[in-house]
Amino acid sequence: MDRMDFQFISAPQCSPSLLREVTDFLDTQDTSHPFQWAPWSGSQSYLALLRRQGRIQWFAQCAAFYPAGRLLRTIRALHANRGPVCDDLELIAIGLRELIDKAREMGMTYVDIAPEWTGALAESAPAVLARNRWQVLPGARSSLRLDLTPALDRLLASFRKTTRYEIRRSEAEGVQVTIANTETEIRDFLDLYVNMAARKQFVADDRAFLLPILRCLAADPHRGGLFLAWEAGTLRGGAIIVRSGFRSWYLWGATSKESKFSAGHLLQWRAIQWAKTEGCFEYDFGGFREGMTSGPAHFKSGFCHRIVHFLPPHRYVLSPARMGAANLVSKVRRSFPVLKRDLST
Repeated sequence: MDRMDFQFISAPQCSPSLLREVTDFLDTQDTSHPFQWAPWSGSQSYLALLRRQGRIQWFAQCAAFYPAGRLLRTIRALHANRGPVCDDLELIAIGLRELIDKAREMGMTYVDIAPEWTGALAESAPAVLARNRWQVLPGARSSLRLDLTPALDRLLASFRKTTRYEIRRSEAEGVQVTIANTETEIRDFLDLYVNMAARKQFVADDRAFLLPILRCLAADPHRGGLFLAWEAGTLRGGAIIVRSGFRSWYLWGATSKESKFSAGHLLQWRAIQWAKTEGCFEYDFGGFREGMTSGPAHFKSGFCHRIVHFLPPHRYVLSPARMGAANLVSKVRRSFPVLKRDLST
């Protein structure tokens, strides 16, 4: 019989050799995602892994959080963002049972998972999860994935006419795309990103979260990078691109309001060229909202029309009583926004 070993380790305590082993495993899995990378884990994160005959076969980076705010610290939960990572349904079920046992031992209220399972795996997994008391959550996810196997000229020809026009227009305007390698370039992009979030009224990811990711990418240019668009020495836009295995992802981006052309189109085209050079077979546009005819969804669909659907997020409730308390607090926070800060600190 195969020997199975389950490990659950606080991320800050992981050795460099284990971090490399996890990264190597993620590079072999079709269900991997950069958000599952161990080097990107925070101080409240844990690495859960299942070994078969000593080799990692299942992995989940899990973040611990307080769904009812830090005022009610007894209510804690685990969330595996884009995980767990495993391409084998039988091993997925075994690993999840081990994860639930560990979460129960830690006194967690519930466990959420939001894996990158698509196709046949996403179709067969729900029945297995339901039998094991996992509940489906709202918030189905999808994305656009571009097949990178055709030659570059065929890829360009497959784009929407206006997308090709914007790429050529930016090139004609002398826009240059580089990959950031200095702290100043990274911070300038973060300023652009935060300003765009304020202008378009969306919640930006925290600088403290993005800065170490960008530094990590700058140190490993074959893993990805911050692509920057420059016009006559002025920063006009940026895109964070990351590779895992034979797929690359567009994760964050920002463009300047003052630009008279669309720097985003050229940034994506240069990122696609880079991904192909790195041996990637697919390029993921980092999420897609079907039915939208404007905004980011319209922009992304100019490059690709192939939609992939992921398994919806699922939850395993360990303590119905604490779950009820967390739901009550969430309801109060929605009804009385002035209390939100007090309940979160």
